[in-house]
Amino acid sequence: MSDNNKPKHLILRAYNETRVMADRKDPSKQHGFQVCGIVKGEGRVEEFEQYFDPKKASHFLPPGDYQVLAGGLYLDRDKRLAMEREYVPIKAATKAA
Repeated sequence: MSDNNKPKHLILRAYNETRVMADRKDPSKQHGFQVCGIVKGEGRVEEFEQYFDPKKASHFLPPGDYQVLAGGLYLDRDKRLAMEREYVPIKAATKAA
């Protein structure tokens, strides 16, 4: 059923680039999108836009790299299977003085 030879990419890179746009049906509502990327190897990143609610936060995640950990399973509001995700910041290696 699953292809065990497929690489599993577990690092998400959140960029500072965001855009906010008005809802088409209700201009009083806004939608935010942040440019993020799946790190696929040295110098290889597949970018996408992640939705966020600009009323709740200015970004989906603060800019930086995150390890993505899988959480529990649940059914979304449309009764589709979904998985909780936890984003753990990856701290850059610090140089000893």
